[in-house]
Amino acid sequence: MPTEWTKGMNPEQKEAVLHFDSPLLIVAGAGSGKTRVITHKIAYLVGEKQFSPRSILGVTFTNKAASEMKQRIQELTGIDSREFSISTFHSLGLRILRENGDAGDFGGDWKVMDDGEQRKAIERLLKSHASHYTSDQRDQLRRRMNSAKMNSLYPNNPDLLEDRGFSPEEIHIFRQYWQFQLENQAWDYEDLVSLPVKLLQGNPDLLTHYRSRFQYVVVDEFQDTNPNQYELIRLLAGEHQAITVVGDDDQAIYSWRGANVRFLSDFEQDFPGTRVIKLEQNFRSTRPILNFANSIIRMNRQRRGKSMWTEHTEGAPVHILHSVSKEDEARKAADLVRSWKTRYPERLPIAFLYRINSQSLALETAFTRRQVPFRILKGQRFFDRKEVRDCLAILRLAVNRNDNLSFRRMADALPLGIGARTMEQVDEKARANEISLWDALVRFFPGKISVKPFLQRLSVTEPKPASGGYADLLQSLIKISGYLDVLERRGDDDRILNISELIEFIRRWETTEKPSGINELLDRISVDSHDENTHTPVDAYLLTMHNAKGLEFNSVVVTGVNATYLPFFLRKGIDELEEERRLLYVASTRAIRHLILSTDSDRLSPFQTPVPSQLYRFVHSPEEVSASSSPNHPEEESPSQQVEHPVFGPGRVEKRIDEHKFLVDFGDRGQKVIDTSIVPLSPR
Repeated sequence: MPTEWTKGMNPEQKEAVLHFDSPLLIVAGAGSGKTRVITHKIAYLVGEKQFSPRSILGVTFTNKAASEMKQRIQELTGIDSREFSISTFHSLGLRILRENGDAGDFGGDWKVMDDGEQRKAIERLLKSHASHYTSDQRDQLRRRMNSAKMNSLYPNNPDLLEDRGFSPEEIHIFRQYWQFQLENQAWDYEDLVSLPVKLLQGNPDLLTHYRSRFQYVVVDEFQDTNPNQYELIRLLAGEHQAITVVGDDDQAIYSWRGANVRFLSDFEQDFPGTRVIKLEQNFRSTRPILNFANSIIRMNRQRRGKSMWTEHTEGAPVHILHSVSKEDEARKAADLVRSWKTRYPERLPIAFLYRINSQSLALETAFTRRQVPFRILKGQRFFDRKEVRDCLAILRLAVNRNDNLSFRRMADALPLGIGARTMEQVDEKARANEISLWDALVRFFPGKISVKPFLQRLSVTEPKPASGGYADLLQSLIKISGYLDVLERRGDDDRILNISELIEFIRRWETTEKPSGINELLDRISVDSHDENTHTPVDAYLLTMHNAKGLEFNSVVVTGVNATYLPFFLRKGIDELEEERRLLYVASTRAIRHLILSTDSDRLSPFQTPVPSQLYRFVHSPEEVSASSSPNHPEEESPSQQVEHPVFGPGRVEKRIDEHKFLVDFGDRGQKVIDTSIVPLSPR
């Protein structure tokens, strides 16, 4: 029995690593060490089963997760991580399109549109074909077209689109948008999975090639797959069914992105003979936290039965912190951070999780007023920032003057004297002569070239810089374009720093990866690269519950746990309500040692009310939380003493908190923290 790949694992983890003879579904609960199992399994397949690293396809959802898997596997096997075929779904699809574009009439020069470029393209089409659409209607149509593509529906299937609620006008716009993509040789994000699926479905030889190339398939976060992603995996796994998928139906919270937990629940039907292994030991949270979370998720009916447990038997109780409004909740949140910073700094930073983004406003305001350093996590990805997209458009145009999308963005972003009217004229000339926008500018508006040093430099730039690389080229172009001057005049230091970071990212990429061409770099940026952090110390993180998935924090406060936000009042169906309960479960299991649920209302969440009262403590102030928050910081015990309070009446001293504060049990009136420097207690 091989032990090298399973050392230190529990029996279920060992079985998951070593199982080989049939499809495998690993139901991996929160904090159960699934990444360790996945990476050790791939190492086992290479080290014991003699698979080539490139023949194992590992698929996950984020570049961060893929990079972490590669690094761990390299440490386990000693093989360069670049030898392993581990990537995101979209990177995998893009690779298939790049390698086989000709089979689907896609050339090697096709580019990937970011969300902003897609939105602008659709807005321009709607101005021409449906100018009456409001901004909300335009954005809604864009989302519906993306959703259709997610289900492999394109304008060549008008009947199926009509069945999904598309009107004839919307189908016409969809058709115009697809024609725009063909003319501009541009994929959008959803194309990167749906089109490879169509390629493989329509080309048996190509499908055979990839099935032979990828002899074993491993999929992470399987509960988050959408129809196209699942079909891509099903196609590649093929008849050999050498596949392991890892997921947790209790953490399926992305149906609004198109994810369908059915693929996990029905996996055995699609892959007969599947072995199911449950990872139920949690290595993250304490027993009180897990008992509370288990009690919540147990109320869901549509789930595989499992119950998380831990060897960490000690731990602070879960607290329900009552408040009557968002402002009251925010004040108590700020007071808790300030109190713990003084008394228990090791518990910081605290993560404050909320259901929707608008809930952060009260917290941000209170933290700012009380000088609590905080950071919003995952509020906006680095490569989604306007200044970063502007600079990438400049770089794209520098190496491909036929890139009309980048030309439009450059003209809109830079102070070049190419206003709306000029842009219309350039566009008319380009269409009439069937040339690119850049060629139309050079041929018909030479004055614009001669008066702008940036355009002069751009007009003579070679597709491959002779020396210094793309980072130096971009730095030079940005400087002479006047873009930095505009930002400096506005005092926009944050944007300037982001541009510097982008240049350094490209320079590091060129040094470490040595890309063969600009497309390789831009593909990486377009699909999955992002940077969200600074290194400034903070005492609190703010982020949505959805964005918290995959993260863990020593201390977590789940805010707005009431009948309005959990379940979210716009979600009414049974499936939706169960997903909302899963969301609370995910939020709760982010906590390692301290979990607090904050109400901000007298209307408690129906998810919390069925939880047995012995699994939590209901409190009204941060002081009450601190009074019993951790067995690792025992407060000085006071003898069980009968006392009298002038307002609350007779009570019993439970604990001494500090010189003046005591936790007193007043029977039916509950436990309260009494400050004797303000109101003295009389002995009875």
